[in-house]
Amino acid sequence: MNPDLEKHVANGKLEQAVAEEIDQLSPGAFCVHKSWGVGKIVKWDLPESRIIIDFEGKLGHSMALKFAASSLEPIVEGHFLAKRHSQLEELKAMAVADPVALVRDALQSSGGTLKLAGLENLIMGSIVAESDYTKWWDGAKRKLRADHSFVVPSKRNDPLELRAEDLSPADALLADYEAARDLKLKVKCVDAILKKIAVFDDLVAQLKPVIADIDDSARKALKLHLPQAVELILVRRDLQEKHEELASEEGAIDLAELLTGQKDRLGELFKEISVSRQRVLIAELPDAFGDDWIEEALNLLTNANARTVQEIATLLAEKGKADYLHAHLIKGLSRRSLSSEVLVWICKEREGAAKSVFSAELASGLIHVLERDHGESGRRNRVHDVLLNDLDLIPDLVRAGDLNTVRNFARRLMMSSVFRDLDRRSLMARIVKIHPEVQELITGKEDEEEDAMLVVSEASHLKKKAEFADLVNKQIPENRKDIQIAREYGDLSENFEYKSAKEYQRVLMRRQDDIEHDLSVAKQSDFSDVDTTAVSIGTVVTLDNKAVGGSVTYTILGAWDSDPDNGVLSYVSERAKTLLNRKVDELVQLPTGPGGALENYQVTDIKAYATQKGD
Repeated sequence: MNPDLEKHVANGKLEQAVAEEIDQLSPGAFCVHKSWGVGKIVKWDLPESRIIIDFEGKLGHSMALKFAASSLEPIVEGHFLAKRHSQLEELKAMAVADPVALVRDALQSSGGTLKLAGLENLIMGSIVAESDYTKWWDGAKRKLRADHSFVVPSKRNDPLELRAEDLSPADALLADYEAARDLKLKVKCVDAILKKIAVFDDLVAQLKPVIADIDDSARKALKLHLPQAVELILVRRDLQEKHEELASEEGAIDLAELLTGQKDRLGELFKEISVSRQRVLIAELPDAFGDDWIEEALNLLTNANARTVQEIATLLAEKGKADYLHAHLIKGLSRRSLSSEVLVWICKEREGAAKSVFSAELASGLIHVLERDHGESGRRNRVHDVLLNDLDLIPDLVRAGDLNTVRNFARRLMMSSVFRDLDRRSLMARIVKIHPEVQELITGKEDEEEDAMLVVSEASHLKKKAEFADLVNKQIPENRKDIQIAREYGDLSENFEYKSAKEYQRVLMRRQDDIEHDLSVAKQSDFSDVDTTAVSIGTVVTLDNKAVGGSVTYTILGAWDSDPDNGVLSYVSERAKTLLNRKVDELVQLPTGPGGALENYQVTDIKAYATQKGD
């Protein structure tokens, strides 16, 4: 023990147990406090029975020796936290240049295992900025999974682990597969085995048990988890096709027979299975269904995405059956029964596989599916984005149509509530460029919009713009980060944080649309030069209550200026509408309150708000 501490113990100024703890906290040593984090001992002040510590965010902190002995935990100089205190810039550079080494260092200081929340506590905010952490961890996680030294969890609550150093790459891959708890993780493990197949010395001996387990796991999961089971079968097939010595024994699941047996669930299967795997399944349709394969392929288009549609179209063309697809699409267009994804594929393939069905008639189908899907979900679909982003699409559509068809399309586009005003005008401009004759429709629409303008005060307009800026620049980006973080918490189907963040995202997007629309139709006014011969926007009206006596004064201002407690009414409110256009001496009936009885008032005075404000 330090001689100075021994003297304090001998003099009765320090308890033996406290002195022993303080002896481990000598100047220059590192320690951890549960609230203040990591610190470095600066010096002892034994005459005052205190110890001075530089914590990360609290330099020169003084602490009583007895309290320090009970609340501080000493750590070795090479500990990750000690490095964070004394070598922060080096760790920041390591996070950028070699995130794997940084995580390894953190794990080695934590006994070889850490929950993801524990890793965040070590790195986020100090080494990697909180706003950048999710992106950094996504990149680090990919590199960790490529390194056999780590066990990277698929769920947030499972630990991140550092493997034993003597574990071979092949054994590490096999250990990952054996530890996989669900089918999705098993698929990822087999994919990893495929990528690093060269590390296996004896494929048959080492991987035959994996093949057997795949068949057994997939067979058990077919009823409850069909898409995941099929994914596992497909990745097993990839493994066997590339390495024939791994061919299954008799009784292994046959893919064509599986599809035949799951005929009624093909829609469910193709909806959930990854696009990269769908190509293999589509190629199996002829073997699985014989002469009926074309019908089964066309049925899949109902829930298919654009890439799946392309795969089906390619197979039909290769088999000389493209005319069946043409007939199916023409029928679907006439009945307005094609999905948004099929329509997107037609638009993208208008010079290729869908050239025979691309025409001006498609335009109405696009608007129909836009409004249908928007009405059902309240969200935009891919047709919306394709129409806006493919600058040549609308010109190509209207160029092939007669003027009447183009007019009908333009009229539906103008009346649709799916697009924001600025987007709608942009789309209309593309039509006018090809058919200037439809300009008159826009002119008429603009007249209607002038009638629909909202008169607002300059102050309320500034407030609304500030609200919009806060929404777009702060609330929506923060919500995106919340969604990204929530994704790390595990299964999205049971992830309350993710669902809550996504629901709030829908609320924010609706607010963005609403405020954007309000600002687009707002007309600012300072309410000068108002006509005071009658009650109008920008006037102050005084009313006498003929029944009970007394008077009341209302100021009629812009659409966003409601302040009933101070007698300010928005001109769009019901009370204000009752007063508008009334003249001095006219009688008017107003309710005493919401749902209250009507009372008679007489207009006795009308003044300009701008004049009153100046006074």
